[in-house]
Amino acid sequence: MKIGYYAIFDYNEYDKKEEAYGISISFPDIPECISCARSEEEGILMAQEALKLNTLTMQVYELPKMTPLKDINLKDNEKAFYISYNTEDIDLSEFTFYDNEGNVIFLQRK
Repeated sequence: MKIGYYAIFDYNEYDKKEEAYGISISFPDIPECISCARSEEEGILMAQEALKLNTLTMQVYELPKMTPLKDINLKDNEKAFYISYNTEDIDLSEFTFYDNEGNVIFLQRK
């Protein structure tokens, strides 16, 4: 299954000389999914990693619906990137997930 959402790259603190902070990355549909990077190239990789980590356990429950790009209000210092991955490319045996009570959750492919 392919999972994808728009990531917002915020360049407010961006400095090409790397004297300041890098690019802040957030996902409007998954507020707890955040990251940062020093370049767009690194940002795309970091956003994909954050998306994988935040959505793998959501597959057990229900993934949020993706907001269409036209409905995302970008500020002047922001860009939107579509970030996705294929769940079939992830080896779930490498991860241990826990529910809110601390019980191990075993993920299985549908």
